[in-house]
Amino acid sequence: MAILLNLNTQDEVNLLVQHVFGRHRGATNTELTNLDASRLHATILWDGEHWLLQDSSTNGTFVNGKLAPKGTKMPLSLDDKLNFGSLQAETWQLLNLDAPKSMLVPQTPGLKQLMLEDIMVLPSEESPEITLYQNTCGNWVCESAAGISELKNGDLVGAHEHIWRFVETKPSEATRVVSGNYQQLTRLGMTFDVSQDEEHVALTVQMGEHLINLEQRNHHYLLLLLARQRLTDKEAGLIKADQGWLDKEVLGKMLKLNENHINIQIYRFRKQLISAAPQCLALPQAIERRSGEIRLACDSIEINGGMQLSAFN
Repeated sequence: MAILLNLNTQDEVNLLVQHVFGRHRGATNTELTNLDASRLHATILWDGEHWLLQDSSTNGTFVNGKLAPKGTKMPLSLDDKLNFGSLQAETWQLLNLDAPKSMLVPQTPGLKQLMLEDIMVLPSEESPEITLYQNTCGNWVCESAAGISELKNGDLVGAHEHIWRFVETKPSEATRVVSGNYQQLTRLGMTFDVSQDEEHVALTVQMGEHLINLEQRNHHYLLLLLARQRLTDKEAGLIKADQGWLDKEVLGKMLKLNENHINIQIYRFRKQLISAAPQCLALPQAIERRSGEIRLACDSIEINGGMQLSAFN
């Protein structure tokens, strides 16, 4: 994300996809205090490939000491220095020209601005009540005990005394192809290799033609329980929409974990999968929730070793 540094105060501003500067507090993203600046002075915007400056002021915007042309969008370069309204006004310098990123802007005093990279939990990794991640279409979704919803620009996200506003940035199609070239995947398979005492659970995930070895982790046992429930319901003849759902309280008793620790284990699995998967892959949803219940979203499951499925029926 592009950063603009105020050389006078050393304050840094992360540029939004359309970032407005001016003296109008309610209508700007960064408020200017010098009287030479207009209420809506200038906009720095991202066109999908470049950062551009559009001046809309009375006194003009200076780029490297020269007035920017009015009525046109002027490309900006790394280390450009900007003055809004007057050369005696505070000087701002572009520290980088990275593409904008979706973010969470704090609405509760004392919280930090959060950049959304791959997966985010709120309010913290130690208490993951809410999980944010991108679906296979590249849209950010919010998952909580209430269910799953796709986020829209301006939505409020959080709980209790920790509230942020979601600010969405979508790159152009050209940018998305160059930087991501994501493959849309619909096929997801899981193979579990379980020790006889079930103390060790290794997991291999198949995504399209890619096999991802996630090795042994403690949180794989939770997935194993969900996988067994899915297979049990499948053998019982339940339709796909009804297969695999497990009450969270029941799951907690099986694992001897409270809901918060279950959420931590699910987060660790998702983080592990995102880190291990090739960047070209669009990750499908592996865990699904509905009110009071949870299930494995995958119905292509193989379990090797461990206790036999019949022992759970």
